[in-house]
Amino acid sequence: MIGAGALKVTAIAATAGLGGTERLLLDLAARAFEYDIALRLLVPQSGPLVTILNEIGVPAEVVAAPEAMLAGPVESAPLLTGGASLLGVMGWARRLAVHPFWQETDLVYTVAFKAHLACALRRKHPVVWHLHEMPPERMGAAWRAMARRLADGLIAPSRAAAEAWTVREPDSKDAAVASRFGLPVSKPPELEVIPSGVDLDRFRPRERSYWIHRRLGLDPSARLLGTPVSFTRWKGALEAIRAFSSIAGRHPVAHLLVSGPAPYETGVDPKFREEVEAAVRSAGSRVHLFSFEPKAELVYPELDLVLHYPVRPEAFGRVLVEAMACAVPVIAAAEGGALEVLDRGGGWLVRPRDWEALASALEDFLKLPAEERRRMGEAGRRAAEDRYSARVFAREVARVLRRVAGSGAQPG
Repeated sequence: MIGAGALKVTAIAATAGLGGTERLLLDLAARAFEYDIALRLLVPQSGPLVTILNEIGVPAEVVAAPEAMLAGPVESAPLLTGGASLLGVMGWARRLAVHPFWQETDLVYTVAFKAHLACALRRKHPVVWHLHEMPPERMGAAWRAMARRLADGLIAPSRAAAEAWTVREPDSKDAAVASRFGLPVSKPPELEVIPSGVDLDRFRPRERSYWIHRRLGLDPSARLLGTPVSFTRWKGALEAIRAFSSIAGRHPVAHLLVSGPAPYETGVDPKFREEVEAAVRSAGSRVHLFSFEPKAELVYPELDLVLHYPVRPEAFGRVLVEAMACAVPVIAAAEGGALEVLDRGGGWLVRPRDWEALASALEDFLKLPAEERRRMGEAGRRAAEDRYSARVFAREVARVLRRVAGSGAQPG
């Protein structure tokens, strides 16, 4: 039960799908009341996130965004000179600014590039940026400067992400951002590392039911390797297919499942999706494009291995923790947040951007005795229980939100 004096927090997200960021929002929303936080959500288009939140009693509404914003990424746009996506975000910011959730709140909590920028353009309340992504390569300096000047609090999911977002000394980008938004040069906000969590009751070891085998018409002896990806090039779907295809002939019972997001997801590159679909068809009958499954906790226990091989550093890697919580071994690229997630076991790290090294790791895994695979999965579950609880995640995020709201700070 939320008290009359609860802290009013408006979360701003860039999609209402069920990607990793949105699942974290669900975890926070389900527990915010425990910390006397009244959470509300605004998103640019409809989707299952809105439906689920409203079903559990957390108000979520759509503030429709201009098509220019939805059509492309904003993180690589020229922030200080304009661009179609930036103009779209500016239009969305104007619409957000008149919504009651924006007008009547104590603090704003943003979880994506477009949300960060929209709130920066309409600064009214203290704001916390949750940095679920690494700074973009093209405009990284400008985004680091914006985070330094336009947020009152910053949260990163890993030490690697915190390091990537840290600016130790003001530079020319800092000055440009300060000038663009009319800000003085001031002390940057505190950046806290809070590892992303998962619901350990939902994501847990389960007896295999072979429902995926039945859906695909496979014998129960088939061994399923899964690579949950969104259809963006950097997530590594083509590398996973190439690596598996190179060893498939020596492991006739192995199958690769490439599972992607639903059509409503933002950030999906339709042309790249076509490339992935073509690669799946070319790879033969043991590589499958598996339809989106919103209940991911029922997918992981059916898999022998989860493969997560992005071709650039990732801030965290929620897929890894979800699999580990289900006691499923994982293989990941050895950079970014994955270095921290797997530092206590639960899987293997592989040299990044090297499909042959990935193929070798897949082959080594397929040769492991069942008992060794079981121990690897159990180690992953222990690591998830020790460090990646959704309850601890929600508690720590709530602490930061309360600290920033209590300070009353706003940039400038």
